[in-house]
Amino acid sequence: MAKSTSLTKVGSGTLANISIVLFVGVLAIVHLKAVIQPLVIATLLFLLIRPPANWLEQRFGHPLLAYGGLLTIFGFIVFFASQILYWNLTEFTKVETQDRITEAFSEKMARLENQEIFGYQIDTSGLTELFSIDVITNFATDFVGSIAGFTASAATVFIFLLFIIFEAETLPNRIKAAYPDEVSRFKKIASNSGDGINTYVITRATVAFGQAVIAAIILHQLDIPGWFLWASITFFLDFIPYIGALISMIPPGILALILLEPGMALLMIALLIANQQAWGAFVEPQLAGQRLDMSPIVLLILVAFWGWAWGLMGAVLGVPLAVIMKIGLESDPRTRPIAIMLSRDPDTESN
Repeated sequence: MAKSTSLTKVGSGTLANISIVLFVGVLAIVHLKAVIQPLVIATLLFLLIRPPANWLEQRFGHPLLAYGGLLTIFGFIVFFASQILYWNLTEFTKVETQDRITEAFSEKMARLENQEIFGYQIDTSGLTELFSIDVITNFATDFVGSIAGFTASAATVFIFLLFIIFEAETLPNRIKAAYPDEVSRFKKIASNSGDGINTYVITRATVAFGQAVIAAIILHQLDIPGWFLWASITFFLDFIPYIGALISMIPPGILALILLEPGMALLMIALLIANQQAWGAFVEPQLAGQRLDMSPIVLLILVAFWGWAWGLMGAVLGVPLAVIMKIGLESDPRTRPIAIMLSRDPDTESN
């Protein structure tokens, strides 16, 4: 029978060291965001592109050619997507579009003012503040601003990524020379981190892209302004577990209630929810085999922390960073009980 592991076996010294590292780490994450965030993004990108780059390197014989080709393709995709996104945001913020939405909103509010539910007249003043066109526009511009802020640091990310690619060739030998007894553990952490991040990102990106494409088709067919913008928000927010996809439905849902008849608006919202549920409940498990072995509440707390520290980009990066953290904790017998406590369904027989 395998030896059991419990949280009580974590020594007080280990807990104290972890607490100090966490405290210093939080301070660094918040105050050194301009340096740490690009480095983290570059590291995650390296772990993501390394398998296809190794495959290309075996066929073309040069690592820089393989990595350069992948980065060039990725850069072109981001460039064209950003151009379409900017065009769609410009269309949405045009005076004609804003006037159309404002006029439809005023008409719907006038209808509600004359309606009564169980003898009570509807107060539209609160609805006007909550669902105004300004709220929707601010949501869209804040999202695009977050993306623009990331692209502004793209050069720093690229520089870090180049150095990581160069270092990847010599780092294993240096680790072997400096820590000969820890080489296997470091290799296991790197391998498991790469596999976990690749599985998560590829699965999530496939699901998010498919969901965003269908959402774009639905919104475009119903003539919802900013359809590509809302589909892009659907794609990005789907990387935030549990709540991201639902939040992305709020702006187009409000626009549908303003611009469309009630029956058609409810049908559109139902189609968006069905789209999200179909990809999340049926397609994603088939692609990933199984979901991330992390407690939902722990995952939400970590995503909330990274969102507080780094904004939207932090919330998107929260899950990959949580995967690396859990793998790192699992690799050391002293911290393995903590990793077990973070698991959603731990394997009790192997611990």
